[in-house]
Amino acid sequence: MIFYKKLAKSVSMIKKYKYLLIFILLFSSKSHALSPEYEKELYIGCYTNSKAYIGADGAKIYCQCTVDKLSAKFNNEQMDEVFSKEPDEIQQLTEFATIECEGNN
Repeated sequence: MIFYKKLAKSVSMIKKYKYLLIFILLFSSKSHALSPEYEKELYIGCYTNSKAYIGADGAKIYCQCTVDKLSAKFNNEQMDEVFSKEPDEIQQLTEFATIECEGNN
């Protein structure tokens, strides 16, 4: 009987504060998105390096795809951490984007 009273009290409290709980849950989790400035830096670096190999039009498509994929998986801090690693490790951590985007150009 005590359990049910506590459960009813908990449910009542959750109903009362549900919007606050939703707000806390939504904004306390780490965001997986790069800032527009960071995306622009990545795009420029990618485009500069890629256009010599796949042409300007191919580089635009490939680099935008790559930046979109990386932004969906990493935030700025996580991307900084990736780029602080050795080149082989960077390639390994970002190859999912390369593989998915190579067929787009």
